[in-house]
Amino acid sequence: MMNDKQLELYGFGVNDRSGKVRWLAHELGMEVTEHRISLGEQRHEEYRAVNPYACVPTVIWQGRNLTESTATCLYLAESFPESGLAVFAKDKERFEYLRWLALFGESFEGRLVDYFLAGVGILPESLRDGYEDILRFKLGVLVKELPDHGFLVGDRLTVADILACYSLRLAISGGLISFADVKGYLRPFMMRPAAEASGFFSSLTNLLEDD
Repeated sequence: MMNDKQLELYGFGVNDRSGKVRWLAHELGMEVTEHRISLGEQRHEEYRAVNPYACVPTVIWQGRNLTESTATCLYLAESFPESGLAVFAKDKERFEYLRWLALFGESFEGRLVDYFLAGVGILPESLRDGYEDILRFKLGVLVKELPDHGFLVGDRLTVADILACYSLRLAISGGLISFADVKGYLRPFMMRPAAEASGFFSSLTNLLEDD
């Protein structure tokens, strides 16, 4: 019999998109078996047998290969409805949940990842130049909309908050916003035991210590 509280996770480390899945898994009380791969290894034939798109993360759970980090987080959260990490169609907060998922998953995350990778030389510098103005504008709007404390949807952590924290972490690391802009919202998540266990905020630890 398969253990639904165990999963295998392929990723580069704690700072790539596997971080979203890792944090969620810890919130769910799951046991994570890590398969760390090096940059470039994702294009090797062995890994492409796991994920033909040569991307990370990939999750193996209940005999299935799960790709696309946001879809994986949603699927896992919905598989454990008692966790409260997903918002279902019957819930009155459903639209707000979907809106935040779309905002971070579509409007921000991909551009922020490309912006960050261009900044460290993995992608062309022209991507950084092309995205900077629109990212600064949209992040300026976002910062005003985020709650000063608490959660995006209702009174509990959901997948929307995990996606938000990933994009905000990238925006801070890329110098597009400051930690001070969002610390009221971010700080409580940084101190959650599951987030700490996953290493999700390890790149921002010094900011919390200096605050």
